[in-house]
Amino acid sequence: MTKVLAIVGSPRKENTYKLVEAVVEAIAKKKSVETELVHLADIEIRHCSGCSDFCEKTGKCNIQDDMQKLYPKLKEADVLVIGTPTYYWNVTGLVKNFIDRTNPLYHTESLKGKIGAAVAVAEEDGQELALSAISSLFELQKMKQVGGIAIVRGDKPVGEAELEMAKTLGKKIASQLT
Repeated sequence: MTKVLAIVGSPRKENTYKLVEAVVEAIAKKKSVETELVHLADIEIRHCSGCSDFCEKTGKCNIQDDMQKLYPKLKEADVLVIGTPTYYWNVTGLVKNFIDRTNPLYHTESLKGKIGAAVAVAEEDGQELALSAISSLFELQKMKQVGGIAIVRGDKPVGEAELEMAKTLGKKIASQLT
């Protein structure tokens, strides 16, 4: 059974959430796929405190918050999809905290070889920089990147064309699964 974990770093369940959901639904059409979508706004992930490199020495994080529940899910996942709106031409603080807190997984190479894909949504600009931040996570974690989508929606909600882009990304991910 292939496991897909989708992380949405928007404070709302609107544009980014809908796009990530469309990616996941397209992947789920492939048989033997289990999916889970985590909305970071619904859980508590504190920022990394750089606690004398505890994670480097132990492969674990000593901050007790909801990230402790995500670590096993990240280790079990075969695919990781991360979506973010752009805030100041980058990922949201929710996503940045999540990325920083994957440091223990870097030291244990727990994400190595997993498939990664990204979704970035901007009102005007910055989507490419947000994709780059997520891509950097995938690269550092030695994951296999299959792509991403960068959407500029202006002042209107995402529409059918953008949802089709998300479904196409999901199909691309599904084609990589054995």
